[in-house]
Amino acid sequence: MYLSPANEERMSQRRHFSFDTKVLMDDIGPYSVITVNVSRHGLGLLSHRLLDIGRNYAIAIAVPDSPRRINAWGTVVYCDSTPDGFQAGVRFLDMDAYSRACIDDLLTSHEGVR
Repeated sequence: MYLSPANEERMSQRRHFSFDTKVLMDDIGPYSVITVNVSRHGLGLLSHRLLDIGRNYAIAIAVPDSPRRINAWGTVVYCDSTPDGFQAGVRFLDMDAYSRACIDDLLTSHEGVR
């Protein structure tokens, strides 16, 4: 299920990564997931738990070789079942200037990576 039409084009190119990430969930606190791709407008996650479509979550991404993590608020726009759990897409709603700069640095330093 998707929050936006399936034929909607992405606002920006996503880059593939594998980062340890925490999603703050009301019922269990910080929950570990894996970030599999990032763009200026959102990210893709792999999770063992269903993330509620349309729900806002606080997200903390641990970027290797970075002095601080990326912190953001995002809305789940899809969450599909996979054989290993769930794959979710999150659209960023808000983040601090450091986190925005960190994402920009990640994307520009990995421009050739797909």
